[in-house]
Amino acid sequence: MGLTLRRHDVNAFFIVLFGLLQIADGIVTFFGLKCAEVDEVNPILNFFADLIGLGYSITLLKLAGLAFILFLFFDRHKMKSRWITTTLGLAVSFYSWVVGSNMLLVIGT
Repeated sequence: MGLTLRRHDVNAFFIVLFGLLQIADGIVTFFGLKCAEVDEVNPILNFFADLIGLGYSITLLKLAGLAFILFLFFDRHKMKSRWITTTLGLAVSFYSWVVGSNMLLVIGT
């Protein structure tokens, strides 16, 4: 019996992975800004960090992103197009690169 993956299973995998990458990015960003003294280039995060503090702003922005990802996860059965699956895969690939680059930046300083 072979393993067959349906599109919504692949989409679910990509969505969950993207959520985990969001969490990893928040952790790496916090430690990078707090301990490694790297500069943040995201103007939205900089604005909120000045307004309510770094930890709260990262948490709130990541929770907002995770809320959207949760919406995608529960709506994944309606995603029938190959373009959606491709877009999710590309988003995961790009964000994996972002998180990996940030980790190297933080570790390297």
